[in-house]
Amino acid sequence: MSYEQTIYNRLRKHGVTQAGALGILGNWACESGNEPFRVQGDFNAYRTISKAYVQDIKSNRMSAQMFQSDQKGFGLAQWTYWSRKAEMLQVCGRDRIDDAEAQTDFAVKEMKRDFPNLWQFLTQTSDVFTACSRVCREFERPAVNNIDARFAAAKRIQNEINLDGGSEPEPAPAPAPAPTPTPAPKPAINHNLKLRTIDCHCENFVEFGLLKAVIDCRGYMYVDVWDSVEQFQKDHGLTPDRVVGPMTWDKLLERTM
Repeated sequence: MSYEQTIYNRLRKHGVTQAGALGILGNWACESGNEPFRVQGDFNAYRTISKAYVQDIKSNRMSAQMFQSDQKGFGLAQWTYWSRKAEMLQVCGRDRIDDAEAQTDFAVKEMKRDFPNLWQFLTQTSDVFTACSRVCREFERPAVNNIDARFAAAKRIQNEINLDGGSEPEPAPAPAPAPTPTPAPKPAINHNLKLRTIDCHCENFVEFGLLKAVIDCRGYMYVDVWDSVEQFQKDHGLTPDRVVGPMTWDKLLERTM
């Protein structure tokens, strides 16, 4: 079962509505990719930094004091503040520090206690966009409120998991093949957006803002957005030239739009 399905099922058991759960998942997709073992700054495809970080916690090589004071975001919500990480370690325990259900339970505990109005809303709402927005602004409070990207992630997840709970739905049987003409080349993904090639000299705040929101949602959250672009290009077999042209835009938008 995927992490996203596991988290969704757990949130629903706590009484969160379908829309509320998707709002939380959309936010965590942009924070950690919904990977409970993810540590801030680990963009390696194999998550080697994150795995070593978790192993240090579980083996006691990392003390509780080191864990709570290293200022590294960790887990589904990328908890960073020392008191929140200290409580997280206490609630989850070292053995389950990277467990999706344990971290979800911890997040629910925080919301019920520290964000009661938000929690009440999440147990009643049918509005996915507003759920994304409120979780972003009230619970996550990132430096950039990239709500559109978080909503796009929520909509993707909505189409990929079983909203009735349990495992992901089995794919429908493929229909019998029928003779078809040779398909035309797949057009570039533009989603009705007029996306120009941009680089570090871009002065269009709308285009730059969209790039920042999308690259953050994909989990590339370097201080310099162009460092994020370069690493994304390397990870996806593109020329790492820090220029966002048609091929980079298409690859960025594959999962987020």
